[in-house]
Amino acid sequence: MMKQPFTPAMAYEQLSGLGKRAPSQPLPMFADTLGALARAPSSTLRLTWLGHSTVLIEIDGVRLLTDPVFGERASPVSFAGPKRFHKMPLSLAELGRIDAVVLSHDHYDHLCAPTVRALAAGASPGFKGRFVTALGVGAHLEKLGVLPGNITELDWGAGHTVSGEHGATVDVVAVPAQHFSGRGALDRNSTLWAGMCMLGPKHRVFFSGDTGATAEHADIGASFGPFDIALFEIGAFHPAWGDIHLGPDGAFEAFARINARALLPVHWSTFDLGLHPWQEPAEQLFTRTRREQAALLTPQLGQPLERDSSTAAWWRDVLAPPRTLR
Repeated sequence: MMKQPFTPAMAYEQLSGLGKRAPSQPLPMFADTLGALARAPSSTLRLTWLGHSTVLIEIDGVRLLTDPVFGERASPVSFAGPKRFHKMPLSLAELGRIDAVVLSHDHYDHLCAPTVRALAAGASPGFKGRFVTALGVGAHLEKLGVLPGNITELDWGAGHTVSGEHGATVDVVAVPAQHFSGRGALDRNSTLWAGMCMLGPKHRVFFSGDTGATAEHADIGASFGPFDIALFEIGAFHPAWGDIHLGPDGAFEAFARINARALLPVHWSTFDLGLHPWQEPAEQLFTRTRREQAALLTPQLGQPLERDSSTAAWWRDVLAPPRTLR
């Protein structure tokens, strides 16, 4: 896998865009995430985006949590590195029952050490302890306190059945992604990265993890689709990084290939990890999906989302100038 190129022109972008890569005011949050989740969903599929790539997926009686990052920074240290733009809509203690955590790969904005330590120590009473992840990532989890027997590692094409309540089960299948891994200078690509398919008896959800464009998405759609919703990463992109991050146009094109009914963008609006204005990925994707009449879901942070839920371009309100009284 190629390393991310960084050119003098990109260094200029890095410096010239400093004032635009984070929101200038607090991001809007859904008013009552905890209260909404306390009510049973009207269907057997409900998704709640909690920020970046962290999504609570309630599917056919099973509750899964993807790439949970509840820490303040996406970094190996607590005093430096990208700091979150917003608080989490829920605390770990408020998550309720979690049948498994699904981890796509080991980067710091996906595998958060403080979060994993807290989960391993019982900070989320409803968490059953099960981690489903890609090959090799289990060693990181063990160092953070997770018991080896609670870790399931998957190669591409392998699956694991997660049990929920009242006998419900959902298969989690790891699928190819175009990315890389590593948490330090000496362990690059020593673990696997993956997309994840969540396959229930009634519903199917695809989670891209981090990925660049790959023809594998068409094969995944043919093998495991149709998906009710596809979660694709859209942020931390640059034209030079197309082999490791999709960006909004790449996400739309991958969505078109993967055989899904609706697109839910993730991996944006929580950390400054790219060179673009913070809202740019969502705005570009919103414009394109409107032009091509595709089903795009853009919930507020913490908004539980079902098939009949409505969403809007909420980031535009953050960008709007404040009103003055006359």
